[in-house]
Amino acid sequence: MNTLTLLYPDKCMLCGQRIAEPQRGLCPDCRARLEQQLRTVHTPAPPNLDALVCAAWYAGRVRRALLDYKFNHHYAYGRPLAELLAQAWEVRRMPAPDVITCVPVSLTHVYGRGFNQSAELAACLAAHWELPFVQTLRRRLLARRQSALNRTDRWHNARRTFFPRATADVEGKTVLLVDDIVTTGATVSTCAGILREMGATRVWALAAAKTGQAPRDAGAE
Repeated sequence: MNTLTLLYPDKCMLCGQRIAEPQRGLCPDCRARLEQQLRTVHTPAPPNLDALVCAAWYAGRVRRALLDYKFNHHYAYGRPLAELLAQAWEVRRMPAPDVITCVPVSLTHVYGRGFNQSAELAACLAAHWELPFVQTLRRRLLARRQSALNRTDRWHNARRTFFPRATADVEGKTVLLVDDIVTTGATVSTCAGILREMGATRVWALAAAKTGQAPRDAGAE
């Protein structure tokens, strides 16, 4: 399933209000709240990353929308989520990368969900910016799921989970690594370290949401 071929959802992905396609997945009220969040999510970059930008807090309606996108086949959410990623990046006045890549998922998860949500977001973002999207990393088939682990175990698990694709070339390039949700930062940090070992000169990460305590006025309901 490729979200690039789908129309925008006909209902707001946060509140469910019916909307027209030109509203691009969000009603005016929810869009205003999310645009407020774009300026409240400030996350220090984990090791190996030059910067980490997250578009929203993983809470409330944003959390439900991401879970629906990831597990409940709401594929049309991909385009509006990718546009939010682009907006968050531009709000921070970050420069354009040379190439966009994504955090990989195992083939088991791809078959179970029908797609790799991070790859779809990265592909949409690359199309939006007219930049190349390249799959650079793989995930070991029997690796444990990060979401099932505590903070310490996430870091240990991430270090033995990912490895480079033999055909990927990021030598001398600035790479933007896309993921859907950042929790401890272990996954994006480990992937960034591998990309640096592959020759990337800079690695940035961009995610749809960050776990943590959202401010009361951040519009996360």
